[in-house]
Amino acid sequence: MAQLVEVAFEFTLGAGGSREDKLARAHVRGLGARQQLAETEGGSWSSEDVARLLQISKTAVLKRLAAGRLLAWREERLQAARFPRWQFDEHGHVLVGLEGVLEILSHDERLDVWGKILFFLQEKASLGRRRPLDLLREGKLKQVIVAAQAYAE
Repeated sequence: MAQLVEVAFEFTLGAGGSREDKLARAHVRGLGARQQLAETEGGSWSSEDVARLLQISKTAVLKRLAAGRLLAWREERLQAARFPRWQFDEHGHVLVGLEGVLEILSHDERLDVWGKILFFLQEKASLGRRRPLDLLREGKLKQVIVAAQAYAE
């Protein structure tokens, strides 16, 4: 979808253009990047899906989200929370250490949900060109915490 929008903007606005045209193209690229992040590692679940997975109520899921213990973005059309699947392990539990890392990332007011998602999914030179998500899955929490502290500075 985002690629189609980008093609339409490119066709309409052309390769050159004014500052406004360049901003519009940057906005479209940003939408494409968000869509790619949203689909990475299996996409996302609704709050109802997460409630079933964790065997708690939807209200409890949303309370965890509000407390910064889970990660989700708001889908603009429906204003519904979407939870990246990758924050849960294969047994239906929140990844060990995720809550602590989210707490560290929350110290930087400039980081929105997409900045936090990017932290987990982007390779880091300081982690040997590995993603924090992969290290969390391997139980290497200390390395991820150090990377999160540096990222949130």
